Order: sequence, then C-alpha cells, then structure tokens
Amino acid sequence: MDIARYAELFRTEAREHLASIDAALATLADDRAPAEQSDAIDSLFRSTHTIKGMAGAMGYASVEQLAHASETLLAAVREAAVPADSTLVTLCYEAVDALAQHIDDAVDGQADRPVAKALLERLASMADSIELDRVQRTTATWRVPSLQDLTGAADVTVAQEPAASSIEWVVAPRETAEPTHATRLVVVALAPDAPLKSVRAQLVVAKLEALGSVQGTEPSVQSLSDTFDGTFTVLLDTGARDEDIEHAVRSAGDVARVQVRDPVVRRASRDVLRHVRIDLKRLDALLDLVGELVITRDRLLRVADASGDRQVAAAAHDASRLVSALQEEILQARMVPVGQVFDRFPRLVRDVARELGKEIAFSMEGRDIALDRSMLDAIGDPIVHLLRNAIDHGIESPEQRANAGKLPNGRLILRARRDRAAIVIAVEDDGRGIDRNKVLDRAVAEGRVERHVSALSDEDLVKLLAQPGFSTAATVTAVSGRGVGIDVVANRVRSLGGSLEIESEPGRGTIFSMRLPVTLAIVRALLVQVGDHTYAVPAAHVVEAVEFDDVARLTLRGKEAVSMRDEVVPLIRLRRVFGEPPADDAGAQLLIVDTGGRRIACKVDALLGQQDIVVKAFDAVAGSSSLFSGATILGDGSPALIVDVGSLA
Repeated sequence: MDIARYAELFRTEAREHLASIDAALATLADDRAPAEQSDAIDSLFRSTHTIKGMAGAMGYASVEQLAHASETLLAAVREAAVPADSTLVTLCYEAVDALAQHIDDAVDGQADRPVAKALLERLASMADSIELDRVQRTTATWRVPSLQDLTGAADVTVAQEPAASSIEWVVAPRETAEPTHATRLVVVALAPDAPLKSVRAQLVVAKLEALGSVQGTEPSVQSLSDTFDGTFTVLLDTGARDEDIEHAVRSAGDVARVQVRDPVVRRASRDVLRHVRIDLKRLDALLDLVGELVITRDRLLRVADASGDRQVAAAAHDASRLVSALQEEILQARMVPVGQVFDRFPRLVRDVARELGKEIAFSMEGRDIALDRSMLDAIGDPIVHLLRNAIDHGIESPEQRANAGKLPNGRLILRARRDRAAIVIAVEDDGRGIDRNKVLDRAVAEGRVERHVSALSDEDLVKLLAQPGFSTAATVTAVSGRGVGIDVVANRVRSLGGSLEIESEPGRGTIFSMRLPVTLAIVRALLVQVGDHTYAVPAAHVVEAVEFDDVARLTLRGKEAVSMRDEVVPLIRLRRVFGEPPADDAGAQLLIVDTGGRRIACKVDALLGQQDIVVKAFDAVAGSSSLFSGATILGDGSPALIVDVGSLA
C-alpha cells in the first residue's frame, strides 16, 4: 500500500494536534490551578501520543522518536503530579518546534534527518529526574490523597500529597439508583506499621460493601501485595451518612486516616458530531461556482421580470431563493473560529515578553467568533505586529510600572467581537499609552506634518503611525524600531476591506481595533452611479442615504462639509475623486458612510439599488491611488469597481 498519498492528511492532523499542544502549554505557563494543569498535561500527553502513533504508521522515524521522548517526559510529569515550572514549559516548547519541523520535513520528502541528540538527552534527563524524585518521595513517607482539586475538574482526579500517582474516575449516572443513594469517594490510609496491608485493605472494602455497592478501587485491592504504601481509594454507591462510612472503615482496624468526599460526575454528551475533511481547494472552487451562480441569478431575475410571464417570473424567484440558501450554506461551511489563529499567540507573547524582560498577563476573548477561512489566513500577521507593538512600546517594564503605581504584570488582551455586519479584532494593553506629543514632534522633524499643527486626532494618529518607516523607537531592536509594524497592519486591513482604529489614553493604555468584514467572497453592496460608471459601496460601511438638496452645506477650514443633525460631516465629491468631469448638483444623492468611527458624506449622481456582489481580486495600475478594493460583475454582465471606503477618509 502506498502511504505517501496520506502524507498531507497526516500533516493536517498533526498540525491540529500541535495547535492543541500549544494551547495546553499556554495553560501550564499561566500557573493555573492544579486541576487545570492536570487537564493540560493530559491533553499534552494524548496529542503527543497520537502524533507518535500516526508517525509510526507513516514510517516517519524521526517524528516518532521525538514524539516518544516527549511522551515519556509527559508521562513522568503526569504520574508524579508535579506542578509545571518554566524550565519544563520551555523544554516542551522546544520539543514542539522541533516536532513541527520534522513533520514538515518528513511530509515534504526531505531527508529524514536525525533528531538533535542534545534535545533528546534533555528530554530524557528531565523525565528521569522527575521519576526519581517521585519514587524517593513516595517511598520516604505516606500521605493521604488530597481532594481539594476535584472541584470543577472535567474528570474525577485525586492528587497525592506531596506527589503520587493520579487516579482518574469517570462516574456514569445510575438511572436506576435509588433517590437516596449517592456516589462517595472514600480515601483510606492504613497505619504505617499495619501488618498484612493487602488483607487489611480487603477487609475495609468488605466493611464498605455492607453499606452499599462498591463501584471500584484504585489500586485494585485484589492485586495488592504487602509492599504497597497503604493508601487506596474506593468508589462507593451508598445511602449511608459520611460518619457511618468513616466508622465502618475504622472498624476494620489499623486505619490512620479516612476522607469521604463527593466525586465529580461528568455526564457524557449524547450529541454525535460528524465531520468530513474537505480539501480547501474544493471549498474555494465551490465558492467560485456559487459566486458565478449569484451573478447568473441576478441576470435571470432581470430577464424573467422583463418577460411579463408570471410563471417564468415565479420560477425565477423560487430559483433565486434556493441559490441564496445555497450561498448561505457554503459561506457558513467556510466559517472557522478565530480561536484557530488565536491559539498560537500565547507562545508568541511569552517569548517576546521574556526577551524584553517584561511580565505579561495575556488573555483571549471571543475565540468562538467565526470568520471566513480566507479572512482567517490573512489576519495572523497583523495580529502578530499589534501584539509585539503592545509588548514593546505599550507595556512598561516591571520597575516602570511599580513607579507608576501599577501591578508588575502588564495586562494584554486579544479580543474578537461582532459589530453589525463586521468583526472587530482588538489588541488592548494597560501600558503607558501613546505619547501624542512625541509622535507629533517626530513627525514634524521628519517633515511628515506641517509645523503649525499642534495636536493629533485619532484619525491623524492612525495615518501617521501607518506611514512606512515611521517609528518613535530610539533604537532598533529585534522586536521593533524599523517602522514596519503599524503600516503593515493598516495596509493588510485595508486590502481586506476593513479599517484600523486607535484609542489611547496616556498612562492608561491603548486599544488597536481592526474592523473587518465577515467574508471577502460575497458581500452586500449599494450600487451608485458616478458619471457614466457604476460603482459598488460595501453596505457594511453605509449609514444612510439622503437627497443632496436636503442638507445644509458649509465650508470648514477651506473644505466642503454638510450639516447633518447638528453634526458636521466632511463632503467628498466622488466625481472629482474618480477623475470624472464636474456636473450639475440637481438630483444628486449623498451617501453617508462610516470608516474607522468617522463619518463622510459622499456625493454621487444616483443610487441604483442593493445587490449581493461577488468580490473579485483587483490589480490596480502601478503607482495609482488605492481607491478600490476589488471588482465585481453585475447582473447585466457589466463590471463594477468596489470602492475602498477607508481610502476616502
């Protein structure tokens, strides 16, 4: 059997497991509660074990060898129930990086280079150290398992004190159990000098069986020898009181300590999830076909309505309804939670913070918000730039924060939320904020701003920070200082049909927000006429449309504006912007659009209606202004350019 054809499938599944490993390592690095750390270790072990098994089946020896070494370390950590420290997390991150590289090398058919011997030795050395420490502490003393970590755990986990093997219980609901019965977890520690401990343990179990039904023991009392340490756990289904259970156990004799607790019950979900792996190229092809179908639908509706035949028109509208439903289903099939991109950023934040000597408390919100897959692929780099910018420029060092009366840990939040027909992805920090005076001074010194300018608005601040090569950093570091951060973000966001916004308060922090459409493929647009041409304006940016003659016009600082409900809105004549000859204002319309929280009044010749448009890539002429974000085909077969509203500001 030729297994090479399964190589890409292996890579896809391995990357999913690597993403799960990254998320679990982020939990360990956050110093979470013991129960959460235990769950993270379990997740790490399962994912690593799965990668090892898949690599073995594919014959990728280096991947299997490295995964096996990592699995051995994780098994030692899990058995010893030791809290993860920075040394362990750092080593695991190194192993994950090496694992990802070996997976790509193996799938790409490159030479199966051996795993770095030093890394394997470090993994083995740490595993041996943890196991030796566990054995020494287990044999040196006896302790009763603590149940404090059970609350909220996904499974019932009893952790030894100070460190011993973990015991996992999954309690299935007993639908036939009597209402007065309850499942109890009974932890027993025999006296250190008790003779025949295995016999004594069986006697304890016999005493408990008199009170109810024993569901299981850990370890199994039937397999005990007299060398075991005398600590065991019994899962008991009983209606007896805790005091009666404890009395029964102690009546067996030579019992040093008894704990009776509630186990955590996890009800198994009855929902069956069925997933089919589909090549992304097929999804892209489906979307292209649906896009063409939408264009054909609009043409069909035009012809059917013009025919005057009611039956033809009714059939065309029924077909239109079905095409719309098909379009919606395919768009939903392409939606992916932003968490798939977010999950790789805790590692980035941790590494950059350590490099800069800063302490960062990083959190993520809105991981379940869904975006089109093409959008998801495009937002990764902008988020990286914003996070690095916040850590380097925004959040102060622990000493500076202490002098400012702040906690030493800087707070950094990556947040996704819905806002009407858009998705807003924000990076928020509680650092020093943006020094507008410093930005203005640097801009004036470089000739980017006129010397008479005395203050910067949020819009001016965005424009300045987004200019290529502009930076307020005094020195160039590995993180920033070359002026290639915010400009990359602004250009990418604009190319996606979105906008970049900044909110900053000195001493309190900064919020960078990327406002993005949910999908780039098919969007709702308002069609307008300017001169002899038709243009499409994304409906997500449109606030309202009014008659041009119905608004009061005025001149503000030498520029045209209109007054709308006690608000002065800048006026932009699209004929002038698009290079069309001027025309009479009679019958003209005003389109009020919102870009980055700022409103603009765009004068057009006529409004032609709304339509779902299929966005096509648009390659502008070199050196031309970026007024358009794409193109589309209208229902009559004619092309139309899609206006980049952000470029009009």
